[in-house]
Amino acid sequence: MKRSRLPSFLILLSWFLYASCKSVKEPELRGIENARIERLGMKESVVTLDLHYFNPNNYRLKLKRAEGTAWLDNNSLGHFTLDTLIHIPANADFRLPLQLKMDMKNFVSNMRIAFGGNLVLLKVEGMARAGKSIIYVNYPILYEGKVDLGELVK
Repeated sequence: MKRSRLPSFLILLSWFLYASCKSVKEPELRGIENARIERLGMKESVVTLDLHYFNPNNYRLKLKRAEGTAWLDNNSLGHFTLDTLIHIPANADFRLPLQLKMDMKNFVSNMRIAFGGNLVLLKVEGMARAGKSIIYVNYPILYEGKVDLGELVK
């Protein structure tokens, strides 16, 4: 007599979903690194930079996409995107390479603020889609802190 494999498949599926849905700790933003100008234009310029994160989870994650907006002393700096699959190691630092498209309308005021010699308030808000296996969740990207942009661009 043939035994149905459906009950064992359902048990395996429910265990897999339980393991995937355990609480995922949000990666910690450690800083912004390696800012460089890729393209300088009259209407729009592109700056690439790395967001330095730490994954506090005991398992690897995958990041499918991220996007958001950045401000410099409450002036719009631009919109950033990441649409490449990134493999995030367990309990380790990792970096997200982002492209920031800057609207040149605010460029002069932003550069005056940036190179004034003082620390500036950098604010980043956005959303990232990350997860493991087949379960992906949207996570907020939030950073607000005083930075020395002269040191960042070196």
